[in-house]
Parts: sequence; structure tokens; C-alpha cells
Amino acid sequence: MLKIKHISAFPDAYLSLFSTPKDGQEDTLREFTNALERMAGPNGLNLRDQKDRYKFKGDVLEVLAELFFTRFNSDPAYGLTDYKPIGLNEDYGVDATGTNANGHFSVVQVKYRKNPMNEIRFKDIARTAAHGVYQLGLVKQDHTIFVFTTAHKVNWVCEKEFGDALVVVNRAIIQRAIDNNRNFWKLCFTDVQQYIEYHSGCSFVI
Repeated sequence: MLKIKHISAFPDAYLSLFSTPKDGQEDTLREFTNALERMAGPNGLNLRDQKDRYKFKGDVLEVLAELFFTRFNSDPAYGLTDYKPIGLNEDYGVDATGTNANGHFSVVQVKYRKNPMNEIRFKDIARTAAHGVYQLGLVKQDHTIFVFTTAHKVNWVCEKEFGDALVVVNRAIIQRAIDNNRNFWKLCFTDVQQYIEYHSGCSFVI
């Protein structure tokens, strides 16, 4: 079962986002983020302000990240086992932890970008590395700092400073794995639905 807690705040919204695509739509990351932008917009969930809208979009991507890493945990390039989201009151730069393909403890930062051309900045990953090293016991080794993002890439400074420790699961990688992968999206919906039913005691049908 999903471990992340964000779903409880907007269960109907999450069910809608992960439900079977409507006529004319495809099971793609682009359709998913378009639906997310509409939901976070002025005619969507009626979120209070821009800060709440940013938070909602980031939370949704964190849910997708857990689903992604759970489904592809054996991939040698970006697989993580023992994926554990960080608690809401403990997030100082790390969104989740896991164990990489080499058996090393790793940290995950999830970054949503509406415009994929907006690169992930060095200071964002520096916070992740610092939180991982000083509070979570991260040892800097190859493939131990993961970035899951809808952006195309991270800033070149990130690549230079973190080198082989950095694993960027960017928009292109996510798309190759999940676009029109009907089984992936069906399992995502099932996981979200089961989480809601377990925590609410109610059954939902869409």
C-alpha cells in the first residue's frame, strides 16, 4: 500500500487524476500534468493562493514518484527498493529515501516544473544532499542522490558538483517508462483507490 500521506487531503482529486483517461486522451505524463494544472487552476480545487497551488502540484508528483519507483524498483539505472516518503514535518530537502541497485542508502528529491525548460537549480539539490548527509546518514557514493522531475534537466552546476552520485529521472525518462503504459496507470489507480478506501473505510467507484 502507498505510504505517502498527501492523498488524504484531496481524495476525490487523486482518484480523478489517476482514473482511466477520458475519450480522446492518452495515458501520458503530458496528459497527466495538463489535468493537474487544470485541477490546480482557478476553476479547479479552489485552492487559496499560489503557494497552495504549488504545494498541491508538488504533492501530486510525490505520489507519482512513489508509484513510479515502486513499479520500476528493479531497473538498474534508476531503481530503488524500500522506498519511504519523508514525513511532512521532516522534509528539509529530502522527499523520500530508498536503497539503490548497489544496495546503498539513497535520498530522493521530487521537483515539479510546469515548464520543463526550467532547470532544477543547484541550491535545490544542495539542500537534498545536506539533509541526507547531516540528518539521515547519507554517504556520498555513486547513484545515491535521486531527482525525480518533470523538468528536462538539472542545471550544469548540479552535474559538475555531484557527479556520479546524482541520478536524474527527468521528463524524458519518465515518459519512456509510463507513456501509454496502460498496466502502469491501472495499477496506479488501484493503489490510490485502495489507499483511500483503507483510510476512509469507504468504497469508491469511478
